[in-house]
Amino acid sequence: MSGYYRTRVSGNGSAIGNGSSTRSTEKHPLLGPRVSALGPLRPSGPGTSAGGGLSLVFATLCIIDLFGVFPIVALPRPIIDCGWLGLPLAALVFALQVYTALLLGRCWVLAENIDPTIIDKSRLVRWVAAAYYLTSPDRLYTARYPYAALAHMTMGPTMSKMVTVLLDVTVFGAGVPNLLVASQNIQLFGLKMTDQRVDLSFCYWLIVLGILLCPIMWLGSPKDMKWLAVTSVCTVLSVAVLTWICMLQDDTLPATYNPIWTQPSWEALAIAYGIIAFQFDVHPMILTVQVDMQHKNKLGKAILGSFLVTGLLFMITTAIATWKYGAALRYNLLQGLPASTPLYVNVLLVTLQICLSMVVGGSALFQDIEDKLNIPREFSWRRCALRSSLVAVMVLLGEAVPRFDLVMGLIGGSLTGPLMFILPPLFYARLRRMSWRARLQRPPPWKSYGEVRLMCLQ
Repeated sequence: MSGYYRTRVSGNGSAIGNGSSTRSTEKHPLLGPRVSALGPLRPSGPGTSAGGGLSLVFATLCIIDLFGVFPIVALPRPIIDCGWLGLPLAALVFALQVYTALLLGRCWVLAENIDPTIIDKSRLVRWVAAAYYLTSPDRLYTARYPYAALAHMTMGPTMSKMVTVLLDVTVFGAGVPNLLVASQNIQLFGLKMTDQRVDLSFCYWLIVLGILLCPIMWLGSPKDMKWLAVTSVCTVLSVAVLTWICMLQDDTLPATYNPIWTQPSWEALAIAYGIIAFQFDVHPMILTVQVDMQHKNKLGKAILGSFLVTGLLFMITTAIATWKYGAALRYNLLQGLPASTPLYVNVLLVTLQICLSMVVGGSALFQDIEDKLNIPREFSWRRCALRSSLVAVMVLLGEAVPRFDLVMGLIGGSLTGPLMFILPPLFYARLRRMSWRARLQRPPPWKSYGEVRLMCLQ
């Protein structure tokens, strides 16, 4: 009885001990890790803090991993095509993306203050059997993506379904340029290693790569990706350094060569915007990182740190490429570099990182479709058939549109815009209004404390 008396309940249903009062504010949004009936929902192991959540450093590494190697090997040429407007365009889009990513993080903080069970709705899918969802179909649209959980809370189940479909299409579409760049790198590796004697088109390598990736795609969702995120970030840093070395050591250009400068055009600006939006689109996955953090109010530091690191790597690469090649730079930067040992290693690292990102990034897409089709979580022929079919469609799209820059621009300009620039402000405005209403409807603390004390005395 004494333990029950020492705990009183606040107006929003949270426990408050020893008569102290807590107020959920946006500045200090969340307390310690939560424990549900299924056990701890926090990860453990390397990259986690003593409190059971992801540390700030590891959260930053996870976001850098989401960017990948594309800002280094594929973004400099579209920026150069924009002429003197290239860097201002990149800076503007970066600023908007950072702002809306921070806004999205604040949305989750507000949502969890209003409804603390939303964290279970967005993460339960990792621990509960598929049969549980057959009894609760509404959870199918809130469990896979935290982004969809926010849409469900602010605008209802219809918007949640629309966001889920938009996320699935975006993840699926991102696999096409990944396959294209990886297959082009394999073709480049064969050309450079054999001194142009073996020239097997990347269209054939695209099919071979799809076949090789299918068995890996059949695996279930990895339980622990900490080692993979750290390895991927190290790969990104290595690719950046090796790319700089290859460009600086390139002595194949004539001594009198002057880089060609281009004048900005609307077409170049539109393509560059789409590619920038595609390559720095972390909004669908940023909430996944946040819900695993110990201190969710530190997400802003992780976002700023990751954008700073990746943006710095991109700016250095673009500066060197502009100085050395100008508009002669290839859309796949590695294709225009001379054969050398650093280039061979660089090509293999880029290909490896892209393939790993496809496996990890496609996991949520595969599992979401499997849930909708009632495919069991256990390994089965239905899972193999579904995932192989999706990979085959990616390969067919890559064969139909073999220019990865156009695919990036299309996805970035059409699909990622709502996820980055439209929905976060709408969600934030709605959640602010919901939070204000919840505070007005909340009974005063002394009333809740008196009710609990009366129950104890009875």
